[in-house]
Amino acid sequence: MKRIDFEHGTITGNILGAALPMLVAQILSLLYNIVDRIYIARIPKVGTTALGAVGLCFPIIVIITAFCNLFGSGGAPLFSINRGKGNTKKAETIMNTSFSMMCICGVVLTVIGMMSASPILVLFGASEEGLSYAYPYMMIYLIGTVPSMIATGMNPFINAQGYATSGMLSVTIGAVANLILDPLFIFGLHLGIKGAAIATIISQTLSAAYVFYFLRKKSEIKVRMLSKAEWKVCGTDAKNIVSLGSAGFIMQLTNSVVTICCNSVLSGIGGDVYISVMTIVSSIRQMVETPIYAMNEGSSPILSYNYGAQRRKRLTDSFRHLLFCYFLRLLSNGWHGVIHCIVHSTCWEHRQWCISFRNNWKSAFLVYVPACHLPGRHHSKTYVRHNTVYR
Repeated sequence: MKRIDFEHGTITGNILGAALPMLVAQILSLLYNIVDRIYIARIPKVGTTALGAVGLCFPIIVIITAFCNLFGSGGAPLFSINRGKGNTKKAETIMNTSFSMMCICGVVLTVIGMMSASPILVLFGASEEGLSYAYPYMMIYLIGTVPSMIATGMNPFINAQGYATSGMLSVTIGAVANLILDPLFIFGLHLGIKGAAIATIISQTLSAAYVFYFLRKKSEIKVRMLSKAEWKVCGTDAKNIVSLGSAGFIMQLTNSVVTICCNSVLSGIGGDVYISVMTIVSSIRQMVETPIYAMNEGSSPILSYNYGAQRRKRLTDSFRHLLFCYFLRLLSNGWHGVIHCIVHSTCWEHRQWCISFRNNWKSAFLVYVPACHLPGRHHSKTYVRHNTVYR
């Protein structure tokens, strides 16, 4: 099984080898989300209302994903750092702690969600008609909370061990299964929006089964639930995991709050139709965010591993390559503004896109140019900081 060598492989090869499979996986995941919404929108007579119902459930799905990242994205870098140090036992403990907290959190979220789904959806702006579609969709989706969290939250631990292709495969399994099952359940079995929810949880369960099988049977470090004795001594690890994952958790949580506020306002102004439009806009926004997320997830194991191994030159080179990717991404956004200025002749639009282009270029140079002068590219020296020796 092909594996990325974080220690001896070339920096460019490592980043591309980790980021490209992740990018493909994220595009497939995004594709099946979009196709899922296309199928729902085409349900005869109730498509628009049903799509709006999915939009009402979207903030809850984002909150579940936020908890996945709290434990997954919080634990995976610590896991990689300890692998870089050669402390396999500690790395295993961190992975098992993340897995155990994820499973427990998934059960708690399922119980809370099922007990309060109806009032939450009303609070989010569901109309009486919209609630009749959003409620069954949400109740079915919540059954798959634990598999969903395992599939999403434990995947970074596969990538952290260098198995980027296997990490991509776990997402591909769910995406392909959903693409096949959606039309079968929605139109073939005439289950409508309930069929979409059933197809989603089956797909997530298949992904979770593959992730668990791989981490249990195929990977170098095996996953398992913590024992009672281990729970008493893993408090520090749990605190570090939550501390590191809290930034991404808060970002996604605030994103969910923004979506809730938008849906609530749109519900009062235009009803289910406006919420459906907002759901489509959210899908388009995800297309823009996907490459950035793929680069983050792909490069994180490389940076963390070399940090733990105290390979300062490889760490700074990795950081420099990563910032170059961001640099190109910001420039692409800026050139999109130039093209938009050429196509649209309105003075106000021209001004707005020129400002966007200027800001993207400014951001790109402010981030990338100082990074080019990071020490460690042409020389290596030893220094001590916070009682740690770097070379």
